[in-house]
Amino acid sequence: MRSLKKRVTVRDNDTCYVCGRERQEDETFDLEHITPISRGGSARDLDNLGLICAEDHAIKSKAEAAQANRSRSGRSRRSDG
Repeated sequence: MRSLKKRVTVRDNDTCYVCGRERQEDETFDLEHITPISRGGSARDLDNLGLICAEDHAIKSKAEAAQANRSRSGRSRRSDG
């Protein structure tokens, strides 16, 4: 995965794909699946990978978890009826 992160870092000029902020020397950006694997995103396709800053990663992760919870709740309600 390190080689993928290096390739994406060079491709994206060390910037967050969400907000466009450049990485500062004292911080690390994560390698992120733009479309989660659970929603059909490719695990290793460079088109589905981007660098993301900690702030945007936290926001995106919370939104994805909330979406997953809504999906699970909807399925359980449909199966109860």
